[in-house]
Amino acid sequence: MSGDDPIKAEAEKIGNAIEHIRSAGFTYSDEMIKNYYVCLKTKPFVILAGLSGTGKTQVTRLFAKAIGAHYTLISVSASWTSDADLLGYWDRERNQFVETRFVKLLRAALKAYKKGTKDLFFVCLDEMNLARVERYFAKFLSAMEGLYVEDRKIVLDGTDEVLYWPPNLFFVGTVNMDETTYAFSDKVLDRANSIEFDVTVDDLFNESVKGLPPDPMPLSYQDLAKVRRDLSHPDVREISKRWRGELVAIWKMLEPYSFHFGFRIRDEIELFILNAQGLLDERTAFDLQVKQKILPKIMGGGDSLKMLLLKLQDHFVDRKFRYSARKVEEMKRRLIMDDFTGYYPGQKLRQAV
Repeated sequence: MSGDDPIKAEAEKIGNAIEHIRSAGFTYSDEMIKNYYVCLKTKPFVILAGLSGTGKTQVTRLFAKAIGAHYTLISVSASWTSDADLLGYWDRERNQFVETRFVKLLRAALKAYKKGTKDLFFVCLDEMNLARVERYFAKFLSAMEGLYVEDRKIVLDGTDEVLYWPPNLFFVGTVNMDETTYAFSDKVLDRANSIEFDVTVDDLFNESVKGLPPDPMPLSYQDLAKVRRDLSHPDVREISKRWRGELVAIWKMLEPYSFHFGFRIRDEIELFILNAQGLLDERTAFDLQVKQKILPKIMGGGDSLKMLLLKLQDHFVDRKFRYSARKVEEMKRRLIMDDFTGYYPGQKLRQAV
């Protein structure tokens, strides 16, 4: 372990998690797993998209295990319509609150945080968009805006009990995009990083590295607190200066088409870059954030959208933003083939309301 340097210690633990995932036969790039971690470190809500069978849910479990975190899988049902499906409800006939498995986990995470224990808690909402996220996850979307724990209130309906979303609790939603699922509204996209666990042919047919996983290297809440940065950190201003010109250029291309972004996305991009130090270089971090925070808002059809995608592609290629350039190329190709495109393949049919 790297002595008293928390950044180096963090890098070692994430490197160990990468080897843990590889030992299960997954050949995702180091950058992809580091990106996943930095997204969680920056904001505790991440959406994982990708083809069925590419290991999205497995990776969430393996990563949590590798860092010694508690892990809970909750399968979202297409019948979910409100907060009650996740948080429980008051049963008038029995005159009592019907508590869900998730509420018990929320209580455990909050208790661990208040006691100052090392525990981290990961919740995987599997097939998150089978139901409308804005309905059953509404209280958490609102609570996410709180700067302090006491601002992140979760009120249990029908009771006077108030719980809080503690900073040791992380949500990961796995999603598919087809005619059976719902697209995400801007309210969701603005509050999450949308990561694609896309598998290349090289990934798929690389020589298997299955074997015994390395021993977990626990990442405690205290470890995370030492390396997690917020907007009060003095280095945010310098990062803002370095990347302001790039953000302005992209904003100006998007604004005529009403795909431009606001303060929240600007701040979260800069914060991601800061939290990626020691794991990803700044250009890669910025590129990933453009792809994951800005491009998911682009959706539609027609010649005007094709013109925008061409402009963006030229800009990204010129600036050597390879992740964003590749994504825009894919979106442009689907626009030509289907007369419609969006960040996610299969996004056209059931739009969020």
